[in-house]
Amino acid sequence: MWTVVGEALSGSGRMFLEPLQSVAESLKWEKKKEAEWLGSGQETESVSTWSPNFWRKDLEEKLIQYITAQIPCFGSSTNTDKTVLNQHLSQLEMTFLPSLEHRSGFFKEAGLLVTYTRCCHASLSSHLSTLTDSNHFSFSQCLLVYEWALKMYRSGSETGLGPRQNPQHSPSLGVQCLVWIILKTEEKLLTVARLCSGKALKEAFDIGKPPCADAAVIQILTEKTEAAWRISESLGEKVEAVCLEECLRFLE
Repeated sequence: MWTVVGEALSGSGRMFLEPLQSVAESLKWEKKKEAEWLGSGQETESVSTWSPNFWRKDLEEKLIQYITAQIPCFGSSTNTDKTVLNQHLSQLEMTFLPSLEHRSGFFKEAGLLVTYTRCCHASLSSHLSTLTDSNHFSFSQCLLVYEWALKMYRSGSETGLGPRQNPQHSPSLGVQCLVWIILKTEEKLLTVARLCSGKALKEAFDIGKPPCADAAVIQILTEKTEAAWRISESLGEKVEAVCLEECLRFLE
């Protein structure tokens, strides 16, 4: 049954509409039977081992696998080139997300849109989280991802991720996905800002090394704050606070 889902994602989609509808009907039947099983007073253990009970979960796992496999490759996780990252984010926005949106119509007709949308969000969130979680990802790279997600959120772009897409089908899914990406990236940004501030201060006062001018330290700290301010006042305030906290901690 799951082969049909993969074919619908990799093919034109229309020719697999009927099989997709069969998958949706099977899931409805599974849900109905599960309710009947629970209502009949059967033990919970018996329900948990009943195979159809896992069909929806299996479908989501398969969808996430198929969708993730179609995400454009970023290359090495050690790549710190901002230009390459910009190109990758552009690919996601201009190619990957529209392809998800195109296929969503078939899943909507089959009655599987909510499940499909949820899996699209899970795949993209996981991908961006993996990128920003890399130890090699710089502050400026995290800032690019943050700015991209914020732009998508503000624009309400009608893509497979957009907050305004298909408002009659849980529009909050798109909003939640984007907010999660923004918050996750912000967390990484603040961590990197703290580490960079600590490193700059340590190098400035490291015995045995040429002294670093105060102006140089201030420049290192303010560059990140100003870069964040250009994107979001709230983010700028948080980055500034983190840098100041690190300075105070260092001077204690």
